[in-house]
Amino acid sequence: MSHGIDDRTDWVVPETAEALARHVYRGLEAEGWDLSGRDFAGIDLRGATFNKVDLSGADLRRADLREATFVACKLDGARLDGANLHLTTLYQSGLSGAVLSGADLTRARMIELDASEADFSQTDARQALFAKCGLERARFTGSRLDRNIISECRLDGLDLRGCKLEQVTLMKADLRQVLLEGAELIQLVLVESDLSGLDLSGATLCRTQFTESKLQGCNFSGADLRNANFKSADLAGVVLAKANASNALFVEADLSEADLRGARLAQSIFIDATLERARCGGAGMYQCIFQRAKCAQASFAGANLTYADFSEADISGADFRGAQMFRANLHAVDDAGAHIPNRAVTLGTDPELAAAQNWKPKY
Repeated sequence: MSHGIDDRTDWVVPETAEALARHVYRGLEAEGWDLSGRDFAGIDLRGATFNKVDLSGADLRRADLREATFVACKLDGARLDGANLHLTTLYQSGLSGAVLSGADLTRARMIELDASEADFSQTDARQALFAKCGLERARFTGSRLDRNIISECRLDGLDLRGCKLEQVTLMKADLRQVLLEGAELIQLVLVESDLSGLDLSGATLCRTQFTESKLQGCNFSGADLRNANFKSADLAGVVLAKANASNALFVEADLSEADLRGARLAQSIFIDATLERARCGGAGMYQCIFQRAKCAQASFAGANLTYADFSEADISGADFRGAQMFRANLHAVDDAGAHIPNRAVTLGTDPELAAAQNWKPKY
């Protein structure tokens, strides 16, 4: 006896693409079915809900999967070339080794997904979300990533060569083994991410956010880092030689033993930063702010420090020989052992300001 279209006892595993499409068209969920290896090329499954369905190795090329939901499903090795996954959700599912080349992944949501070795090449993945996914050795070559969020994903061997990434947010991402040759990286937001040791020489990274990221030993020589934000980033030993990092933020960043020789850093801010033993020879540091920065043993030889502000900075043992220092502010600095031949053109400690800063109430 039938109890209506929602009576799951009446459901049978569809044998054809047409039967599956009819099932979905009736608004019914697919649950627990084995559809592995089936030919569903070009099928219309808009809005479908799949729960614990095995679609591994299935042919879903050019399928319309807009706003479909896959929960705990197997799509490993499936063919999804040219499929439309706009606003599709894949949760706790397997997509390893699947082929999605040329697919539409705009605003798709992929959460706790295993997509290792999947082929996402030439996809349009704008605004797609990848959260806690396994993307090891996945390929996004030639794809477009715009305003995406990639959060806490495993990225070893991820191939982003030739990929365009614009305004992408990467949270707690380990990018040390990611392939980035020829990628366009525009206005990225990197939060607590690890790029240590990467060679990004000549890269265009203007307005990129590197907040609290690990960048030790990175090579940014000749890179475009204008307006970049390195707040609280670890830049120890980094190479910024001849980079353009004007108007950049290095607040509380660690630049100890960094190589900034010949870099363009005009109007950049180094408040509370560490530049101990940094090499800044010949750097353009016009109007840079080094308030309370730790610059002990740093070399500024030949640098342009016109109107730079070193108020309350530690410049002990620093080398300023040959530096341009017209009206550079040396208020209340620790300059023990520093070499400052042009001290006469600088601004020394302001006694009234020092008195105000040192004032303490009597009770």
